[in-house]
Amino acid sequence: MAFRGVKVPPNSLSLEEARKRTFDFFRNACRSIPTVMEIYNLYDVTTVSQLRSAIASQIRQNESITNPK
Repeated sequence: MAFRGVKVPPNSLSLEEARKRTFDFFRNACRSIPTVMEIYNLYDVTTVSQLRSAIASQIRQNESITNPK
């Protein structure tokens, strides 16, 4: 699997950096959705739009956090 070489980055130093990293994560996750759907054959179960909305709602649950660490 491609995730073996993935390293966990350090915590964000500021809210701006955390916000940028969150948007980058969201963008990368949304771009990966079609590949994930194909690998796991999810087209009969859900749609790209539904998965994108689910990711966005999970991110929005943490929007009130003010400590970037």
